[in-house]
Amino acid sequence: MKLATSQINGFLQSPDPKVRVILLFGPDAGLVRERAEALAKKIVPDVRDPFRVAQLTGAAVTEDPARLYDEAAAQALGGGRRLVRVQHALDSNAAALGKLLDDLPPNDSLILIEGGELEKRSKLRALCETDSPYAAAVPCYVEDNAQRQRTIADILKAEGLTAPREILLLLADALPPDRIAMRSELEKLALYAKGQQTVTLDDIHAVLQDSGAAEMDDLIQAVASGDARRAAALLNHLFAEQTSPVAILRAAQRHFLRLQLARAHHDNGLSAAEAVKKLQPPVFWKVADAMAKQVQRWPAPLIERMLQRLYDAEAAVKRTGIPDTALTAQLLLQATGGRAS
Repeated sequence: MKLATSQINGFLQSPDPKVRVILLFGPDAGLVRERAEALAKKIVPDVRDPFRVAQLTGAAVTEDPARLYDEAAAQALGGGRRLVRVQHALDSNAAALGKLLDDLPPNDSLILIEGGELEKRSKLRALCETDSPYAAAVPCYVEDNAQRQRTIADILKAEGLTAPREILLLLADALPPDRIAMRSELEKLALYAKGQQTVTLDDIHAVLQDSGAAEMDDLIQAVASGDARRAAALLNHLFAEQTSPVAILRAAQRHFLRLQLARAHHDNGLSAAEAVKKLQPPVFWKVADAMAKQVQRWPAPLIERMLQRLYDAEAAVKRTGIPDTALTAQLLLQATGGRAS
């Protein structure tokens, strides 16, 4: 069964009872893990119960294909439904899974498979999407900015907090793209803001100052200020942490849009410092002076060209085969020299 985007949440809340195999796959490993844990808890209250849960890896299934069927056919000691989890699944697991689907055990066991970024021609993915009515494939793609804002708002709401749109925009740009890492940062933020009703900009800077969010903000500040050495060091670190180039480009877009507005105020007669103070949400006081200097450094036509290059770069890195990290690094490092063309 191939699930459309609109069907995913409903299926995860109430999986089709005839489905015996669920494949979770995609580039967002954190989202794969989060959804797998939620599904597992619907089957077994204690996911560490050795009498009802079997833990396998893709490598173990490849080495001993019969083991997948044996674990699925075993009875759950003490009663209840049995769960078989296959983590780090491999495309080579398709053969063993195909045999199991052709001859399903008579019990009601569920096989939950966690895969990575499987291509469309993947045999494992095809088996769960189209080849069997007893299997379903759930894609776990990195959310776009609007979806991330909704996810962040929902997580904060569960903690009894709200955030204005500009804060949600900032968090969506700055937080790690991996769902587990993002949730971890938001839990720290919620703990810090406990007792409040609304998350503020000061809360974000106080809690996320050592996180990838702050490093991304520091990177964009370094780019706009012309600090090539610091920008290069931060780029290397963010890419080593597997930060998405799209997330970096969007953070840069957000910053240069704010810089464009401040520059317009400056061109209309305000001083650079006064122009920065006009921005909403307010600029964090620690970077206000630096941003005032950026307003003077970047004339309006150059900001406009930089924004167009950032939009073009985001479109380019989403295409298969484009060296996304190299393209992003080249653009941002060129910008440290005041070049946007």
